Amino acid sequence: MTTSLPVRTETKVRSTLNYDQPYQDRWEDKPSVFKTVEDNDNLWKDVIKSRNKVAGYNDTEFAYRISYCRYIGESIVLQKKEKFLLENVLKYMTRCNQTQQQMITHYLEKDYKDEEKDKELSQEMISLYVEKTDEEVNEFMRRK
Repeated sequence: MTTSLPVRTETKVRSTLNYDQPYQDRWEDKPSVFKTVEDNDNLWKDVIKSRNKVAGYNDTEFAYRISYCRYIGESIVLQKKEKFLLENVLKYMTRCNQTQQQMITHYLEKDYKDEEKDKELSQEMISLYVEKTDEEVNEFMRRK
C-alpha cells in the first residue's frame, strides 16, 4: 500500500482584471471626474448619444464598436498593469477601432465564397492588420 499526498484542486475565484473601478485621474491635485464605474459607463453612453445626434439616426454599428473596443482597451490596460487612465484606454480603443474599420473595408471590397479561402483570409488579416499595426501590442499578445 502506497501513500500519496492528496491532490488539491481549486478554481480561480477572482479575476486579476478589475473592471469595477473608475478611471484614475492623471493629475492627483485636481478633483476626480470619475468617481464610480457608472461615471465610466455614462461617458461612453454620452459619446454614443452624441454620435447618434450628429448622424441623425441610431448608429448601432458605432455603439457596438465602441462597446467592444472599450472592453478591449480596458482589458489591455489592466493586463499590462498600466494606470487605469481614460487616456490609456483610448489609446488601445483607437487601435481596435482602426483595425476593425480596415477589416470591414477589406471584407466589403472582396467576394468570399469558399471556406478554404476564409482560412487563408484569417492568416492574411493577421499579417495585414495585427502584425503591422503595433509591434508593442503584438509582442504582448505573443507572450500570452
